[in-house]
Amino acid sequence: MSTAAAAHQRAQVLAYYRQLLRLARRLPPERAAAAADEARAAIRARAGEPDPERALQHTKELAARVAFLRMTTPRPAGEPLEGAGRFVWRSGAWQEGGGESKGERVADGSLPMEEAKQRNAQHYERFYGRKRPKEMFF
Repeated sequence: MSTAAAAHQRAQVLAYYRQLLRLARRLPPERAAAAADEARAAIRARAGEPDPERALQHTKELAARVAFLRMTTPRPAGEPLEGAGRFVWRSGAWQEGGGESKGERVADGSLPMEEAKQRNAQHYERFYGRKRPKEMFF
């Protein structure tokens, strides 16, 4: 395995390990310590795996365990969702990011008013399934 690939996999395992320890703290107190100890022992035992295929398999098992604990442990109120991203459809493809496009606004002068009205009509038709009335409110 190349040095760059090994470094990437090590960083990925470390991130999963941290998530696993965070999730283990959510478990009931009698199970939390045992789960954290089990996670530490498993990571340390698999740390020097020379076979890249087996190392990848161990990483997949770790990711599956994190995903399972994420689904089964209660999330405290106010704790942000981990791993949840925002995806928007832009230029014919899904992209990670917010719904607002920077630089395409009438207010900053980068989008002409007529084009903004045309986009608004397209969005209205897509959302409501019919053309926008000529006079809406004013």
